[in-house]
Amino acid sequence: MIARLLPALLATLPMVCTQAFAAPLLDDSGTAVPTQPPAQRIVTLSPHATELVIAAGAAARLVAAAGEAPGLPAQVSRLRTLGGIDREQLLALQPDLVIAWASGNRAGDLAWLEAQGMRVFRSEPRDLRGIAANLRAIGRLSGTRETAGQAAVQFEQAIQTACGELEPVPVYVAVWDRPAMSVGGQHWLNDVLRHAGMLNAYSEVERGVFAVEAEALAAKQGLRQVRLGPSEQRPLDLGRPGPRLGEAVRALCALRMPGALQR
Repeated sequence: MIARLLPALLATLPMVCTQAFAAPLLDDSGTAVPTQPPAQRIVTLSPHATELVIAAGAAARLVAAAGEAPGLPAQVSRLRTLGGIDREQLLALQPDLVIAWASGNRAGDLAWLEAQGMRVFRSEPRDLRGIAANLRAIGRLSGTRETAGQAAVQFEQAIQTACGELEPVPVYVAVWDRPAMSVGGQHWLNDVLRHAGMLNAYSEVERGVFAVEAEALAAKQGLRQVRLGPSEQRPLDLGRPGPRLGEAVRALCALRMPGALQR
């Protein structure tokens, strides 16, 4: 009986594998995004999305990008730069995949893009694991699955440091000085700090970025300060949830415990 059924079962395997590969994936908003056909014309609507697409091996498929991302390959640096969502311009570009920023782009604009038949992947990594997941997702959407998978593994390896096993030391995260602004426990930066052996002094505040009262700020004066943007001591920008945060984790770890990366 099994011998008679085996040829039929084997014949269905290619169909099952194809359907599994073509199955939609969920973006960071929980919206299903079709993975087929592989995207050939990609537009990004935030700098962090541009970095993700490049790291996932799909730079050659970018037709326009929002803002500026550091270290762009030559074929990408000459791309048309989008200052925002210009509907007429986006229609002219005819993208078959738009990588959007869930909280940075207006929901109405993204809904309009979908109504025009464009695939929209909303990127909103909430932690470092989410960045690796975004890389793999973009690989599936753009047909660069192998390159994207390798980039995700390299990122996951980069954030594993000896500092993550230490008792975390509290730090004050400076987003802005005037007015004073910091990050609460709902920001993805908390995971960066955790991997570097640090603890956000405002992690108990259930918010993302928020204004800090002068009295509260005075109580944090004795803490080591970590800046969200680049500084002379740390040129890496902590302001984007992208693949370069692997470097940032290691740089912060070196500040936390010199020599930790040599272990």
